Amino acid sequence: MITQYETEHYVFNYVKGSLAEKDISEIACTQEKCYDKICSTLKIVYPRKISYWFYSSPEVLGEYLCEGNTCNGLSITDDVCDDIGIKVSLDGSEENSFIVPPYSIHAVYEERIKCIGEHEDTHIIAAQINEPSSDFLCEGLAMFMDGKWWGEPNKYWVKQFCQENICPKPSELIDISEDRFWSIETRISYPLAGAWVEFFINEFGIDVFWSVYSHSSEYIKKIEKETGKMIGYIDEKFFEWVLTD
Repeated sequence: MITQYETEHYVFNYVKGSLAEKDISEIACTQEKCYDKICSTLKIVYPRKISYWFYSSPEVLGEYLCEGNTCNGLSITDDVCDDIGIKVSLDGSEENSFIVPPYSIHAVYEERIKCIGEHEDTHIIAAQINEPSSDFLCEGLAMFMDGKWWGEPNKYWVKQFCQENICPKPSELIDISEDRFWSIETRISYPLAGAWVEFFINEFGIDVFWSVYSHSSEYIKKIEKETGKMIGYIDEKFFEWVLTD
């Protein structure tokens, strides 16, 4: 049976007797803190409660919402997504099935994988500003709010990539197509994007970032216009920041 737990900014949905039910008070406390952090840092508020749905495994979530590929978590940030209205299940059973609603987060919560934190919430909250066609900017913002990748700061990983001579320039990823972005290993693209967004906001401010994020295409041109700096110079300053302890 699907059970709900409601807080000020969330409605959590999970299977009765699941690990999510056992940990729900802790989960709720964590996500409310994440919500406050996201809204405070990004200087925005979210006008509705966020709907969370906790699945029993990456395989179950992937079967329904990721074309059969395993998936730890995803967000539905609007009311027009193709997944809205389809029937899915939290554990593969008919008893725990439901119709996918808009503005919802679908996440695995089990012993090995606990997909909670800032990432998907950032996608949901930031989408009221825009969902840029640049996956680098979109995932970069979520990774900036996460702050870490595999337990270490995003900046730490970019420094390692630089030392291994495998780090692309951020400017090479900002305007590329969705297919090209996702062809890059996420172990590289995710922390790189997160570190770049952190640098950009620190350097130019959140208002300039939102001006770029709200654009529809040709983000490099928009960055250069808003900052008054050439993208090559921004790449250079980014790597100086990364390599400076």
